[in-house]
Amino acid sequence: MSLQAYYFDGRHSHRQPVRLSVSHACLLIEAENNEQRAIPVADIRVSEQQGRAPRTLRFDGDNAFCEVAQSPELDALLTELGCRASVIVRLQNRWRWVLASLAGIALIFTAGYLWGLPWGAEVLAPHVPIAAMRPVSSAALEQLDKSLFKPSALPEQRREKLLEGFRQFAAVDPDLAPYDDDLSLNFRAAPRIGPNAFAFPDGKIVLLDELAILHDDDEILAVLAHELGHLSKRHGIRQLIQTSAIAAVTAVWLGDVSVATTALYTTLLNSGYSRDMEREADDYAAEMLRHQNKSPDLLASALEKMEEAHRKKTSTSEQDSKDHFLDWISSHPNTSERIQRLREN
Repeated sequence: MSLQAYYFDGRHSHRQPVRLSVSHACLLIEAENNEQRAIPVADIRVSEQQGRAPRTLRFDGDNAFCEVAQSPELDALLTELGCRASVIVRLQNRWRWVLASLAGIALIFTAGYLWGLPWGAEVLAPHVPIAAMRPVSSAALEQLDKSLFKPSALPEQRREKLLEGFRQFAAVDPDLAPYDDDLSLNFRAAPRIGPNAFAFPDGKIVLLDELAILHDDDEILAVLAHELGHLSKRHGIRQLIQTSAIAAVTAVWLGDVSVATTALYTTLLNSGYSRDMEREADDYAAEMLRHQNKSPDLLASALEKMEEAHRKKTSTSEQDSKDHFLDWISSHPNTSERIQRLREN
């Protein structure tokens, strides 16, 4: 058996019609002028099959090669020579194995997202110096001071009382020691936000006047215990690690995407992690309150009041239509779920 091919000698650009056949475990190349060349099987390198595209047979020791049209005759000749494709090449031409490979890749990515990434961030976070978080946190607080925050109007006496309770709570947990002087309670007002408190990755906690007005001191300390939980568990740092990793993978996966698109994907994908962190912080606060001979119901009560205050900012009809969507995309778990968990603790 023989078949038509084109021979390139590696020195000139023109091609030479030849016939290929097998002779004594060698590839025999015969030109039209009857010149022949025998290539041992061990010196032949066959390109992978790419649909109906021509394949090349390269030869070790020089730059010469043959170009052959893909056909059953070529497959038969290669089989006769003993040139078998690798296992990977054979499998990738079978659709069942291709589908299984795609499913395996999807499974690996899903497992990495659900378990690998949170685990990696949790392992790395304690090794990130708190000092590295200062520029990020300071820039964020500065921007909020310019846009949303206003100076606090709380009386000095009440601020001091809350600071004293805050320090007592913080002194209990040795995991907060690395924050050192960065661990601080800062007072601001933010009518547009409403009752809330925030923990920055470097140890700053911001308490809004709207929260202080709505709650008594014990409830406020319960909320601050929740924010200390975020710091103790390094949630801010873990969130930055996870968000950065997801943004990087998203940008690579989607190619040249805009910052806005990448941020949207990152926010949607990362919301699940935030829910887990909020539950961790709730459990931490419950334990901290019990250590101070206080009931976890204080945080549940504070959450109820905050939920009611936020509901009043939106009309009842609008809120009813949005509840399901907001619970799904929010970085916090459903508030009623959190309250129930706290009261069951």
